Amino acid sequence: MNPNNSHWTDANWSEFTTWLKSVLKETSVRVTFTKKDGSSRVMECTLDPKLLPQRTLTESTKPRKSNETTISVYDLESQDWRSFIIKNVTRVELTLAPQFDNK
Repeated sequence: MNPNNSHWTDANWSEFTTWLKSVLKETSVRVTFTKKDGSSRVMECTLDPKLLPQRTLTESTKPRKSNETTISVYDLESQDWRSFIIKNVTRVELTLAPQFDNK
């Protein structure tokens, strides 16, 4: 898939979003996207529970509204939560680690 393709349908974007979220839940990903001000940003991010900070829930913690146009991720460099507009993604890079069979 090429997120730079302006000819993508909503179905293409939905498939890309589903794929990207599933990868983010498994590992860290380097995402390049265009910010609202037009500048480019590269972010090493994740949704992998093993890489997320411990979070204590309190009664005042309110769940966030679901947003179909953005993805909220944990920025591994700034150690904070960030988000980006899915349709502004221009590049996705990930490293696949070899799996070893201990047989």
